[in-house]
Amino acid sequence: MNVEELKELMSLLKEADVRAELCDNPIKVSECGVKCGLPTEIGDNELADYIMLPKSVVGMYPEMFIPAEGDSMIGAGYESGDMLRVRFGMTAHDGDSVLAWIDGKCTVKSYYKDEDNQQWLVPQNDDYDSIPLTEDMDFRILGVVVGVEKASCRMPSRSLIQSIRRTKNKLKTAKRMSEKEVDECIIKIGSDVKHARQWYAVYRAMLDCQVTNEGDYMAFCSRVRFLLPEHEHLPTPKEISRMAVQSFARPVSMWNNNNAPVSGVRYKDYLNVALIMGSYLSKTPTEA
Repeated sequence: MNVEELKELMSLLKEADVRAELCDNPIKVSECGVKCGLPTEIGDNELADYIMLPKSVVGMYPEMFIPAEGDSMIGAGYESGDMLRVRFGMTAHDGDSVLAWIDGKCTVKSYYKDEDNQQWLVPQNDDYDSIPLTEDMDFRILGVVVGVEKASCRMPSRSLIQSIRRTKNKLKTAKRMSEKEVDECIIKIGSDVKHARQWYAVYRAMLDCQVTNEGDYMAFCSRVRFLLPEHEHLPTPKEISRMAVQSFARPVSMWNNNNAPVSGVRYKDYLNVALIMGSYLSKTPTEA
C-alpha cells in the first residue's frame, strides 16, 4: 500500500467517525542505552532503527528513543529494556524524568530544585543516593522523558510466585471451619442435591476449601450417609469417583462446560451445587 492509498484509507476512516492517525513521522532509536543506575559514559551515536509515530504526538522538539538500563528508576516504572522517549531541548521542571549529562557521563533521573536553589538528580530507588549538581560539574540536561515503551507487558514469574505464596500462606493460617461447622454445611446443601452423582459437586467444593481429603471418596460418602441417612439420593464411592474426570478433576473455578463429564442443564446443576457449597464453606462461623 503506497502513501496515496494510505491517505485515502485515512479519509474513509475519518468519514466513518473512526479516529485513526498515520504513523509517518520517523523517531530515531539509539543503539546505545542510557543507565538508569550510576552515570555511565556515552557510547557512539549510531542509530539502531526508527519508530514511526503520528504527527499529532510529535512535538516541535527533536526526539529519540533510548533503551533503559539498570534499576535506579524502577519506582517510575522504567526497567531495563524499556524504550525511553526523550524530547531534547525542553525545559525541565520539578518531578520530570530527565536525560542528564554529568562530566562526560549520561544518566536518567528525576529532576528537582530545592528551597536553597540547589539542583538535584533524584533516583526512584532507595538503593541509590540523590546527586547534588554543583558548579564544578560539567552538567546539562539533554532532554526530558515524555514517554516509555515497555519491553514486555508480562510480569516476571518471580513476583507472581511471591504473590501466590503469600496468598497460600494466608489461606493456611486462616481459621479453619470445625468439623461440626462442615457437617452443618453438608446438611444444609442436602436439599439442593437431586441425584447421587451430584454429591461430587459437594465433595469438590469441600476439597477446594481444604476440608476433606483428596481421593478419599469412602470417607466422604460415609460422612454424608451418617449426616443424612434419610436422603433420597445417597452417594457411593464408585459413583463419585466416576465424576472426577476432565475439567471436573480440577478446582470448581476451572470447570468448563465444553470439557466436563456432563453438559447443558446438567452441567449447570452440578456447578450451582458446587458454588452454593463453596459459599457455605467460605463463610466464617459468625456469618453462617
